[in-house]
Amino acid sequence: MSETQRQRDLDTYRIVDSLPEEAYDDIVRLAARLCGAPVATMSLIDRDRQWFKSRVGIESTQTPRALAFCDHAIREPQLLMEVRDAANDPRFRDHPDVTGGLGIRFYAGMPLVTPHGTAVGTVCVIDHAPRTLDDTQREALASLARIAMNLLESRRQLLEAQRAAAIQASPSAGGEARPTSRYSVAILQLQDYAETVRRHGHRHVEQALLQCERALERLLAGGESMSRLAGGPEFVLTLEGDAADERLQAIERVGQATAVALGTTALAAAAGSRSGTENPLAVFERADEALTLRKSTQAGIASTDEARFARH
Repeated sequence: MSETQRQRDLDTYRIVDSLPEEAYDDIVRLAARLCGAPVATMSLIDRDRQWFKSRVGIESTQTPRALAFCDHAIREPQLLMEVRDAANDPRFRDHPDVTGGLGIRFYAGMPLVTPHGTAVGTVCVIDHAPRTLDDTQREALASLARIAMNLLESRRQLLEAQRAAAIQASPSAGGEARPTSRYSVAILQLQDYAETVRRHGHRHVEQALLQCERALERLLAGGESMSRLAGGPEFVLTLEGDAADERLQAIERVGQATAVALGTTALAAAAGSRSGTENPLAVFERADEALTLRKSTQAGIASTDEARFARH
């Protein structure tokens, strides 16, 4: 499994750092109930951390990836990983959540597998005593993981449709208002959205993002456009010509001003079209690959492989 492709797949869902959603909470509650476990999560393995989209029985929203049982589970995407007694497992017996903390003894995690065959996380259950699942519980956990993955795929498809509607309507990207010429797509994204909303409240964050939107609009020239996608912390701009470094830096400065006020960070990336008639979604995809690389670089884990991937 290519870690570069795995991380890229995860990024396309825009699920990490998203707000709580009842559908995913239901999956985790069912996992706990059906498996008779006090702890259950939908875990996503993101660069250097494990982030919980949904959870019952634990308070934390994330843990270091190096300490994640689920990081071991995703290494074999098609298999349920079941640890009967973590205290007697050489991989986990010295783990701080086994020797103390959560007191983990039992773990079972079913990977969330993308259409590319990569595993982006798990639906998992945890108990404080050694045990096993029965066959019915194993089948239930696998079914819940498939349901969660179907939700993620629906989310990705909806985002693609929203982008298509926003970008293809832009004159810069060949809209009906003018002949096509070369153009660029830039993406600005505020990080740690769910945690930011938890700290400041949705209303305060929304006001800040609206101010950011107005500031971005002031950077646009005639024929250029900007859209905020799905009411979240992401803006997509369609610009005339190539996105020169100074323009991208100006876009990121606007985002960073908002981010600093909210105690987080903002990142921007862009890509230029190869012709005036290139599909805008293909240009967006290259810009998004560049954003994936920027996130990895910020986390201090970017590789030569990822750099090649972003330039593809």
